[in-house]
Amino acid sequence: MRMVSISKNNDIAVGLRLAGIQSFFIKDDQEIKKKIRELSEDKNVGIINITEEVYEIARDEIKQIEENQELPLIVKIPNSN
Repeated sequence: MRMVSISKNNDIAVGLRLAGIQSFFIKDDQEIKKKIRELSEDKNVGIINITEEVYEIARDEIKQIEENQELPLIVKIPNSN
């Protein structure tokens, strides 16, 4: 299983890539929601790291995933300031 990350902050995405985590830097809110749904259906994804900002954008999608699926685990990480 692999770990991925979604962020609206390029610095966070680059930092996680340097740590070996596949990271998606997405600015558009609808694209963020689409990517979360897509990754939640991928059986190879075990953990999705999202920033607090992404969590606020996709709160409904995340709650639905958490209620209906065991995996992936969705982990909220702090935004950088």
